[in-house]
Amino acid sequence: MRNNIKHMKDKCEFDDIFRLHYKSLFFFARQMVHDEEECSDIVLTAFEDFWDRFSDIHPSAVKMFLYKNVRNKCIDYLRHQQRHLQYIDFCLNMTKDYAEDKDIVEMEQRQKQIDATINQLQPPTRDIFLACYVELKKYKEVAAERGISVATVRKHIVKALRIIREYNKLKK
Repeated sequence: MRNNIKHMKDKCEFDDIFRLHYKSLFFFARQMVHDEEECSDIVLTAFEDFWDRFSDIHPSAVKMFLYKNVRNKCIDYLRHQQRHLQYIDFCLNMTKDYAEDKDIVEMEQRQKQIDATINQLQPPTRDIFLACYVELKKYKEVAAERGISVATVRKHIVKALRIIREYNKLKK
């Protein structure tokens, strides 16, 4: 019974904190990330983290915790976007000649080179890389599907990009 009362009290406090800080946290995130839907996801995820640690956070540290969490999540999102842009650049560079002279044989060679580069990756690194960069899944989504942490997904992506860069240097 006491746990139910405490849980209800915690939920009411949490709801009050959510209403008090959601808008300002959203606008804070919006200064860094220019996608409203992504900002909303970031803020909601920060509140999920807050709820998970609700009983551990002193009331005077709530605002600091939330802003720091949102800031870190925005930075993670921007890093992910940067890696995605690097992969797009890689694909554009690998296929730019085809776009200019429309040679089908050359396009097939480029596609084989892209495939060979990606095939240099070993599972699960290759699978995680393809999920994030070809299927455009978020790190959190890939982590949940595989039952691993987001940090592990990041490590595989960093490893994949390093291998791709090294493989392309050797090919030039």
